[in-house]
Amino acid sequence: MQTAIGDHAQTFITLDTFEARLDALDRSGIDEIRLIGGEPTLHPQFPALIERARRRGKHLVVFTHGLISERALAVLEAIPVDACTILVNTNASRHIDGPTPDEQARRRAVLLRLGARALPGFTIDTPGAALDFLLSLALETGCQPKIRLGLAQPILSGRNRYLHPKQYPLVGQPIARFAQAAAQYGITVELDCGFVRCMFSETELEMLHAAGVETAWRCSPILDVGIDGTIMHCFSLGSRVVLRPTDSATATDLRAALADQVRPYRAAGIYKACSSCSFKLTGACTGGCLSATLQRFRASPAPRLVVPEEVLGI
Repeated sequence: MQTAIGDHAQTFITLDTFEARLDALDRSGIDEIRLIGGEPTLHPQFPALIERARRRGKHLVVFTHGLISERALAVLEAIPVDACTILVNTNASRHIDGPTPDEQARRRAVLLRLGARALPGFTIDTPGAALDFLLSLALETGCQPKIRLGLAQPILSGRNRYLHPKQYPLVGQPIARFAQAAAQYGITVELDCGFVRCMFSETELEMLHAAGVETAWRCSPILDVGIDGTIMHCFSLGSRVVLRPTDSATATDLRAALADQVRPYRAAGIYKACSSCSFKLTGACTGGCLSATLQRFRASPAPRLVVPEEVLGI
């Protein structure tokens, strides 16, 4: 479950609402809280939010672009290394052509100060994305010996740059080679959700496994919670698949309801071939990101799905 504490319009969660989100995590037996945005470190009461989460004994996961203010950085530095993970998107930028040298320098300085609290990540949005710089960044800053790779997916509520499924095989080999290079330095590559088995050749899959990469071809409800309490399957599907739960709902209830709503679309997958693929049929591969699947049917878009409370049985 990921909680938005600020959005791109700079609307911020209140302390009382944040406490209610913590209550929901306690009710579901979840000992981790994930803070997303917009950029969560911009919240004017960021130190208070962190303090309240720590008071509840929650492990903190903060998703950030890494261009963090001194005030917020000091708060994160004060958290014990084993009590937080700061996921830093190393190619996030305010500029359409990517990070500027100044942004890259600022991000490197932040990673140096966060040290082992930081887990660098990179979102692949073009077949020609360069990955090698991530190795030197990880080795020079003392961050976690992991690098998280994601595939940029279409955001159905707007426009964004993303990798088309037809381009996936073009990045399969570079990812496999990068994973092998990283393994030589004791760094493990983690694949985020949305990857598909068929984007890698058998040789490339062997390379990934030899490099210690966990290849789980998954796409499941993440439970992104918006400022207004609306619960989304994930950010990419925020305009299509949402819940409006009661105060007694648990994460298990919510995931089940969301999974039920998207089940008709799950049968398709991101490629026409997914429908007859043995890995898809046996559940070994989910068929890629659901937002990419819905893009296949963009000529007749799916309606916005809002799950009524009675469906949840609560």
